[in-house]
Amino acid sequence: MTTPIVILHGWSDDKESFRNLAHKLQGKLERPITDLWLGDYISLDDDVNVDDIIDAMQRAWLDAKLPTADVIIHSTGGLVIRHWMQKYYVSKNSKPPIRNLVMLAPANFGSPLAHTGRTILGRIFKGDREGGKPFQTGTHVLKSLEMASPYTWQLAEKDRFAPNAFSKFGVRCTVIVGNHGYKGLRSLANKDGSDGTVYVATANLNCARLPLRVKRQDGEFEVGKIEEARGETAFLVLDGFDHGSVTGNKSCPAKLLNPIVEALTVTQKNFPDWKRKCATATARVTNKYSGEADSDRHAFQNLVVHVIDDQGNEVDDYVIEFYGDFLEEEDELADVFNQKVVRGVHAYKDNASYRSFMIDSSVLFRYIDSSRETLSISLSALPDINQERTLAGYRTFEDDDIGALKIPYQELKKYFSPHRTLFVEITLPRYQKPEVFSLENLQN
Repeated sequence: MTTPIVILHGWSDDKESFRNLAHKLQGKLERPITDLWLGDYISLDDDVNVDDIIDAMQRAWLDAKLPTADVIIHSTGGLVIRHWMQKYYVSKNSKPPIRNLVMLAPANFGSPLAHTGRTILGRIFKGDREGGKPFQTGTHVLKSLEMASPYTWQLAEKDRFAPNAFSKFGVRCTVIVGNHGYKGLRSLANKDGSDGTVYVATANLNCARLPLRVKRQDGEFEVGKIEEARGETAFLVLDGFDHGSVTGNKSCPAKLLNPIVEALTVTQKNFPDWKRKCATATARVTNKYSGEADSDRHAFQNLVVHVIDDQGNEVDDYVIEFYGDFLEEEDELADVFNQKVVRGVHAYKDNASYRSFMIDSSVLFRYIDSSRETLSISLSALPDINQERTLAGYRTFEDDDIGALKIPYQELKKYFSPHRTLFVEITLPRYQKPEVFSLENLQN
């Protein structure tokens, strides 16, 4: 009995985009057409959220009586399949019915276009006309897809930093993403380090997290250990493909079809070799463009920061600064980092305590290899307890309030790894002035 293949599309797409790939796979794998399934779901309706999609997916899967399958997803389908595996199987200590999972340009940790889809222009150009709701673009789905969304953070805590489908139940996952933006009019949407829709860094499932805590007693940073995601997955950057062409929707050359087939047929025994093969190919592509002046195909890290205080409150009014040696007349590292390394900052629209910083690792590594400087990172947050009328807040503005996080040049590559998302949670001590609460003896 052959293993069925199920293909899931992304936001604002439908199953028709994958018929070409399905037929190519049918011929290459010699599987009967009855074993190929094209999953379809509603993504443009403002009333539908990701939970609705995966609940409906579970019903459809059971109704079709699908056994264990190989699955191919594109774009938003990455969040859908991960959420589905976590909710219906892993959380119940059950193995998901998936053997090999192939993610084509998945938006695992967000897309820079998601917040655009929620604007009036997004509603005009991407509205759900076929569904009779021409100005709806799937608000709840887009909120999940937005850069630095709490949803992607919380999902990662469940399926990347806890026992998950990949680490505990042996689902073999391969992420394949292009490094080339769109051409023509659609190129207006291109972002450096992206395939036109998702960043290479946000596609990669091999993320990490780092806890930072500011100590109450001296204001210095207490730096935790970088924790890598559990259950490593294969990650392949395909040179020259954009977000659409990586699906084989118009043509499916051997350069694209062959790795998809390999990812669908890999076994538990040779999966480590397959991961190494993908890593070698990705390193070759990364090195090819790392020295170019044009940064569109540089390697980036998606640095996601969440700031809270020691009461558990989220801190949404803060500034993070990057700098070098203040003793020098000109801080060259600050200029390089703020002008050439940090290429984009996005605060999540509904909760600004979550922010994404796109870090150009290619530029940073070139600079530190020659300068060997220590990078300092500082944080300033409001309300400022030093202000006369502020009764509760944070000590971050005065020189002796809070220290800087200092990263020696020898460790910078550990903190700013290419093609990766790093989740950093910073905890600040919260202070109150005596006027907030007082006790007076009745005798007085």
